[in-house]
Formats: sequence, C-alpha cells, structure tokens
Amino acid sequence: MIKPLLLILAIATANCVNAQAKYSTPSEDFINFHTAVASAERMYKNDSLLQAYAKYDIAFTSYAGVINPSHYFKATLCALKIKEEYKGLHYLEKAIINGYDVDSSKKDAIVFYNQNTKKEYNANIAQWDKTKEAGRNYVWEAQLYATIDANKKYNTGTYKLATEYCTACMKNPKCNKTLPEYMSKYRLVKEKMKADSITAVTLLANIQKYGFPNMKLVDKGACDIARNILLNYDYDKKNERLNDILFKALVNGQISPSFYAQVIDRRNLYNGFPVEFYEPVLGYEKLTPKEFAPANIKRKSIGLYPVMVPKPTDLKGQNMNDPKVVAKFYGSLYDY
Repeated sequence: MIKPLLLILAIATANCVNAQAKYSTPSEDFINFHTAVASAERMYKNDSLLQAYAKYDIAFTSYAGVINPSHYFKATLCALKIKEEYKGLHYLEKAIINGYDVDSSKKDAIVFYNQNTKKEYNANIAQWDKTKEAGRNYVWEAQLYATIDANKKYNTGTYKLATEYCTACMKNPKCNKTLPEYMSKYRLVKEKMKADSITAVTLLANIQKYGFPNMKLVDKGACDIARNILLNYDYDKKNERLNDILFKALVNGQISPSFYAQVIDRRNLYNGFPVEFYEPVLGYEKLTPKEFAPANIKRKSIGLYPVMVPKPTDLKGQNMNDPKVVAKFYGSLYDY
C-alpha cells in the first residue's frame, strides 16, 4: 500500500504555476458504485457484517463497470463470516481469476464449514489460480521489481533528509533559500526528481506497450511500485501528461479514487496550491467539518468517500509512531 506520508514530502517549487492540477470526473454510475462499496467496506471494518454484506451485493449487482478484485476478496471474507458460503465462494472466484493473490496470511481466513462448498472450493481453487497466472506478464513484473535496485540510493537517509529539510524550508517564509546548506540539499532533491522522471518515462512506455499495471497483469507488489513511480512523477506539475492515463485506469477499476486523489493533491502541494481532496487526511486533523465540506463535494465527484477524521478520544493513548496504528485510524478503505 502507498504510504500516506509520501504526500507530506511533496516539495513546492520556487515559482508557482498559474493553474492547479488537472483532473477528470467519472460517470454517475461509477460514483454510485464507489459510494456503495465504500459504505460496505467501512461497515466491514467496523464489524457491521450483515449490513456490509447487503451493501456489497447491491454494489456488485447494480454496476456494469470493472470491479477491482480487492473488493471481491473483502466481500468474500464478509460473506464467510456470516456463513453465506456459496456467495463467499462466488466472490472468491471473481477475486482470484481477476488477479487477486491470496497469500498465506489471507488463506487462513478462508474457511468453509459446509461440506458442499468445501468440496467445490477444493475442486476449483487450482484452476482459478491457473487462470490468474495465465494472464500475468512476468517479464514486466520482474522489470518493475528491478527499478527498486536501480533507484536504491535515492531511498537512503541522505536523500530523505534532504527532502525533509527542503520541504520544511519551502513551507517557512523566513527560511533563507540562498544559503549553501539549502542549495546543496536542493541539488540532491533535484537529482532524485530527475531519476524519478526517467523511471516514469520508462514506465509510461511500458504502459503503452502492455497496458496499465493492474493485478491481472502483475502482482500487487509490482502494482504498488508502479503507483509510487507515478505518484512521484513531479515533473508532471499539473497532472497534464498523466491525467488521461490515470483517469482511464480509474474508470477501469485499476487504481482507486484514493490514489487518484493523492496524485492531484501532491501536484497541488508541489506547485504551492492548497489540496483539493485532503487525501490522505493525515496532517489535517484540526480542520473542522465545515472546512472539509468543499473537499467532500470534490471527493464525491471522483467516487471517493467523505473525509473520516478520528475523534480525539479514539486517539488518546495511541502510539502514533506505530505505522499499524496510523493505518488503523487514517488508512484508506482502498488497497489498490
């Protein structure tokens, strides 16, 4: 999953452009589907399983578009927990043949008690996996993983500290940006940006060749690598080069509304503009519901659920330095 703090590390340029990041809005059908499925996943997260199951069923049966397999897998777990095993089996088949990898930790949650569903599951799981694997592009998957080694040095402490220093300086009007210390660190930031741009250009060429990286083509780890590359493609300042590609991926169920919003907000921060979607929400906890209202209108326009800020009482005593705690209270309902 893309880390929320990636957004916070966006660097504002010295000379702002005169337009915010470009984005497109999908159909009403798409928005209605994501409104329903987000409600289902929020209910599932809060253990309201019967309501979640009903919402999943409504969302899937009333939508004619492409559904990301992660939604089917969460619906599988929900159905199994309330002993709707035949429906759970149906959702599981949809999830796997559309690219969902059920690793060992997730496999433990797939339990069938009914002898008939258990028999059907055991008889079909190998063929479902075979169908999934037949659609994979393992050459491209390996190339995506290779980009980690190729750019390893840019993830070291030196470059991270330079990014953090320049971010803080850009946000501080009193920070002297002509000092040698700032200039030396900004050179490192620019070097990383150039490397990110080169990597992105290679990725875009492969997208033209193979299609957008999704769970049918490559595994989830490779999908996450591709999304991080696109998120960090800061030379596309106004999201003009990527918007058509990302919007097509959005409506095809290959990226989530959450990821699409992160790209827009990062581009806006990069150019010195305010965010539009507050995605991720982390860092904006002190804003009031009234201040979030315009953002929620925009969030709905791309199928993204309303801002959910945890109550101070929920955070009391929590270790906010623990990534698992942060993910619990601020993590997206989406994982693609």
